[in-house]
This record gives sequence, C-alpha cells and structure tokens, in this order.
Amino acid sequence: MAAVLSAGRFNPADLFAEGSRSLPKQAAAVKDREQADGWGAAFYSAAGGLEIVKSRGPVSAEKDRFAQAVDKNRSGLALAHIRRASNPLGLPRKRLINSACTQPFSGNGFVFSHNGTLEIPAEIRSTLGKYEKFVAGDNDSEVLFWQLMKMLDAYGDPATALEMAVKEIRTVWLSVRDRHPRKKTPYNGLNIFLSDGRALWVLCHFTGAAGKEALMTPGWKSGSIAWRKDAGKAIFASEPLDDGPWREMSDPQLAEARLDGKNVTLKMKTLELE
Repeated sequence: MAAVLSAGRFNPADLFAEGSRSLPKQAAAVKDREQADGWGAAFYSAAGGLEIVKSRGPVSAEKDRFAQAVDKNRSGLALAHIRRASNPLGLPRKRLINSACTQPFSGNGFVFSHNGTLEIPAEIRSTLGKYEKFVAGDNDSEVLFWQLMKMLDAYGDPATALEMAVKEIRTVWLSVRDRHPRKKTPYNGLNIFLSDGRALWVLCHFTGAAGKEALMTPGWKSGSIAWRKDAGKAIFASEPLDDGPWREMSDPQLAEARLDGKNVTLKMKTLELE
C-alpha cells in the first residue's frame, strides 16, 4: 500500500503505477507472495469529497485500469492498496474475494487501509457496539477500521484512537487466547493508513515477517513502512517505490502528516505497548 499527502498538485501515478517498484510490480515480484486478491484507490478532492475505485480482480491483470484510477493530478490525499487476502476465520475463498472485502474502507469522513492480519476479528467485532452493523464483509481489516471509528468516538483524536485500538486488541487477547491454541498472537501486523483528507496517520506495527525481506527492496525488512518528505508532501509506502531516498519507520511507531498551507508537517511518536 502507499499514500501521498500533498499541499500542492501532485500526480501519484508515477510512483503508484509507473515507478521502478510500483505497486503492481511489487504485487507480482515474488512467487508464492503474490498480491492478487483485488485493489483499490482513494482520493480526497479540494472540497473534501472522497472518491474510491475498487476491483476484486488481480492487479497484474488490470494494470491499465489501476494506472487510470490513480492518474489524478490534484492536491490532498491519494492512497492505493493491493490486496493479498487474509483468512483468520478459515472461510471459503469465495466469501473473501468481493467488493465488500476490498480495501480501502471508508466511513465517518475517513478512509483506511491495512496490511497484516487481525487474528481475532470475531472477538473484536463483538466489542464494536453501534458500529458492528456497519461491517459489510468478512474481512478482518474492516473490523479493525470500525474499531478505530469506535475509538475515535471515545477519544476524539485519530492518533490516540490508533494507539488505544492496539491496546484493546492486546487486552482482549488475554481473555480469549485459550480459544485459539494454534495462534501465538492477536495479530501478525497492524500497518495502517488512516486519513480525513487533511491529515494522514500511519501506524507501523508489523510482527509477523521475521526474517522476510520486502518484495523488491534487498535488505529492507518486510513490514517496515518506508517514508520520505519534502516541504510540500509526505509519502508513505509498504516498501520503497523507487530508488529513493527513503527512510524507515520503527516498530511500533505512529506518524502524523498534516496539511499546513503550502507545506506538510510531520511528527513521529513511538508507542509504548507493554
């Protein structure tokens, strides 16, 4: 996945679709790690409206359509996600590959994408209260999105909502892990992009790729979010989209990029989860 928050007009197609390590190239780069279960892109307009394009087809077979979808010369937020379906509930594949399960997800003025697996989606879904009715598919990431919306209701701040969602998952796990003897942790990754169009919050917390390298970047650890920034924009991606320069987020670390006139400000915070 990748996202750009830009104060000036910027076309993300060069990085998302055409770069030397573009998302479609990453999706097909490694045998047995193909990302072939759908894709989506989201954009906020200057007026604040949100546009989302999704497909349940493999991006490798829809490169032209993906390129057209992300070819948007505008300011604000652009986000794209290529999916490899997770299946923590052990469901038939036909229940996983559909529009309802395809990211990004949106609601309450926010758009969201996630890499990783929430291993206890049923248990977290049971905590959603009034937001449970909005879960439309069988995707653990969608449960995670509505959990964040619940936390946003409680705390009012997206950065705090992200931190408290992680802590709630870890707390719930303590009471339910005996139901899941084959699972060692409540998640194997919580790499999250969340935006309201004026700001972008990025959580890097990926625990399930020990020893794995990124798909196309030698020496880059799988799950380590890449980022770079200049005065006018901030770019985040699941790994570098070209030859750089890119910097690496720590784990667990939370970034907040925000539009500020002609600039984008950026601050980082390391989470204390123990």
